[in-house]
Amino acid sequence: MYSQPISLSLKCLLNPYAILHEIGHALGLVHEHTRMDRDKFIEIDHNQLDNLGKYNFLIRNNSVYKNYSTSYDYASIMHYSPYDFGSFWKKLFRYPVMKSKLYEQYTWMMGQTEKMTFNDYKKINLCHCKINNNTTKCKNNGYPDFKNCSKCICPSGYTGDNCKKIISSDPKCGNTIFKANKTNVPLIYVGKINCYIFLKAKKNKKILLTVYYINAPPYKNGICVESNAFQIKYRRDKGTTGLLLCGHDSRVLKIISESRSILVFYKGIDGHSMLAFQFKEVN
Repeated sequence: MYSQPISLSLKCLLNPYAILHEIGHALGLVHEHTRMDRDKFIEIDHNQLDNLGKYNFLIRNNSVYKNYSTSYDYASIMHYSPYDFGSFWKKLFRYPVMKSKLYEQYTWMMGQTEKMTFNDYKKINLCHCKINNNTTKCKNNGYPDFKNCSKCICPSGYTGDNCKKIISSDPKCGNTIFKANKTNVPLIYVGKINCYIFLKAKKNKKILLTVYYINAPPYKNGICVESNAFQIKYRRDKGTTGLLLCGHDSRVLKIISESRSILVFYKGIDGHSMLAFQFKEVN
């Protein structure tokens, strides 16, 4: 049995994020921003990078470093922050080394320091644990619980033995399951409640979700973290961290689902919390 030593400086030894990040490397994870498909998701200012920075942004060969059918996750513990390896002056004037090609909000999800994401853990489990072909078929991109193969480990927002169910909302949320059609349906959530709103279109259709107003929990040290944000899971891979929304914003945000469903997390922290959006079915 081979071992993988982890070397930490005194500075890193006192940083739980750095320890978790390096444990991820020891268990086989690579930097998320070095995936072979990264150029679909991020734009990199290579002119800011020195030689060490360029090395840390090299794309890794997918035949060696496997993604296990997980999609790009901006909130991965293995993703650098927007300003890592950039110059002091560029950072001072808010010129990031990396930014999202999809939505601006994804840029401020990079550089998480709280925890590994669902897909971080999923890749580690699928890499090191033997899969029994007779295990439960997990839905919504869950994966087998190797301590109990009759059950699945589910992404945030989903629950049940095979991840088919949506996590229960507070009773004050009212109805939280909606079928999309060609008519826009407006929804507003206000106050200190937790709601999981599931939107579903007909087969082979998608959903256009338009956000008009958010008053969400604040950023933490400039980063929007999953434990303290509204979240919109619109991507096909339900295990990938959804688009996180923090702070106050009245700019219109239009999102088209990659599949036929969207799951919206509203986590109100006080009476001023608010989320206003509408949705409809599109081709």
